[in-house]
Formats: sequence, structure tokens, C-alpha cells
Amino acid sequence: MTLPLPHLMDLSKSNSNHNQFSTKLASNEQPYPQDTLLHDTYLKDAYLTLPRHIREALLDNSRVIFVANNPSISTTDLDQTLQKGDIVVLFNHFIQAEYFAHSPLAAQLTKLLFFRQIGDSRIHFGLPPRHNNVAIIEQMLKDNKVGFLFGNDRYHFPTLADDPSPDDDPIDDTVTLELSDSLSAAIENAHYSSILPDTHLVVADYPIYEHIHSSAPSSGFLIYRLMLAIKTYLLQYHGLQLQLALLGFNDDEKTDYFWSGHNWVFERQEMANPPEGVTLIKVG
Repeated sequence: MTLPLPHLMDLSKSNSNHNQFSTKLASNEQPYPQDTLLHDTYLKDAYLTLPRHIREALLDNSRVIFVANNPSISTTDLDQTLQKGDIVVLFNHFIQAEYFAHSPLAAQLTKLLFFRQIGDSRIHFGLPPRHNNVAIIEQMLKDNKVGFLFGNDRYHFPTLADDPSPDDDPIDDTVTLELSDSLSAAIENAHYSSILPDTHLVVADYPIYEHIHSSAPSSGFLIYRLMLAIKTYLLQYHGLQLQLALLGFNDDEKTDYFWSGHNWVFERQEMANPPEGVTLIKVG
């Protein structure tokens, strides 16, 4: 099955007419073009979306594990799931931060941190001036075990005055509001940092809600789709069998909050029967 594919340079319009992309994919089909002239360009574009540090790590590691911000995930779950050589994807103000910095195994693993832009503001979830794990991220950077992916736009190093809705995330004196010079430099360095737009072609079929401002795929689904394309790229061009594992992405209502701008029905349908090489690990 080949989905209709917008022009590579017209990403801003790829989700504007979501009805034409609403066809449900079969569980064994990939959500990207298989038989078009753009196929090779599409896969390479997905791969190049990642920062170089993570691209290089993918050539030496065989599994990517996504850890949802699910409060049901315990350190025991992580102990039982993580393996030597994993690349770990964490989101925004990620859970179990101390574990990822200090667990003997987890501290050695490469992490990709995905920070999602808040609407069209200058703010990203998980970084100042919002609640964050900056102290833990600083440690990851010292170990040279981290890469950064920013939703839609680069990080602008905003201040409290730049936050359009500070009451959504009230902070206190314990919240870090400034980054070290080394972390700031890494965030601005293409070796460690890059941008993933909500309108990337990997989610061209995503049915957004046009009546909801900033409606888009959830962070987990967006980067999952990106990694599916990268999985095919690595097999086709490097002969590598990349495995994907998703921890805590439960298709139930146990998570405290589900934003109405994400199409949860579509996402749960798409992930109900994952393709070969993808494992869903439920918790709780």
C-alpha cells in the first residue's frame, strides 16, 4: 500500500487535508511510500532528521526503546526491560530521571531526549522555564550519552517572561532556570541536536483535528513513526536489523491526562498490531 505523498518541500501542508490520509493501514504495512520515486529520499530524510550523535549510535546498536511518561513505570520495570546497547528515547520532563543518570546499566546507555514545543510559543516542555531534569541531563552530557530532538523549532533559551501560560506549570526555587555553557553549546550543535516537525512526512496520514489549535500527533507516536522509517532505512542501506520496543504506551485510560488535540483513537489503532520488529511492553 502506498499513501498519497505531499511534496518534500511542502511539509507545512501535509496534514491540512487529513481526510485523504484517513485510510487504516494493515498491521504489516509500513506508514511510508513503498513504490514511489520519493521512497529513497523519504527514508534518508527520516534518518537525517536525527542528530548525528544518535545516527552514529544507531549504526552500533540494535534496539531503540521508547519510555512513555507513564507514572505506572517503575524502576523494576526498567531493570527488567533495558539491555546493554539499547538507545533510550525519553520525553519532555521524563520520568525516573535519577534512575537514568545513576543506574549502572542505564547510565551507560545513549539517550535521545525529545522536547515538544508548546503550541507556537518559544517554550518546550521539559526545559526552562518549565519543570525539567536539567541537572540529570548535564550528567548525561558529561558521559557523552545524549542527543536532543526539538519539536518544530530550535530551543530559544526562553525566560519566565516568555512563558505565555506560566500558571499551567507553577515553579518554585528548586526548578533550574539556566543551563550550563556546555549544555547550551550542545543544544546549539548539530552533532547533538536537531528538529522534528509535527508535519514530517512520517505522519502525513495523521488525521488532525482542524478545530483544535496545534492539533498534532503525540510525541510518542511522532517519533515512533520516524523510527519506523529509519528502521527500514538501516535495513535497506546498512543491512542492520533495528528493533523497536515501546514501554508503557498502554492503550487504556491509566495515564492521568490525554490532550484532546492528539487523535488517540487513530494512534491506538495504528499501534494495536505493530509490524515485525516492534514490541509493545505494557505496565501497571
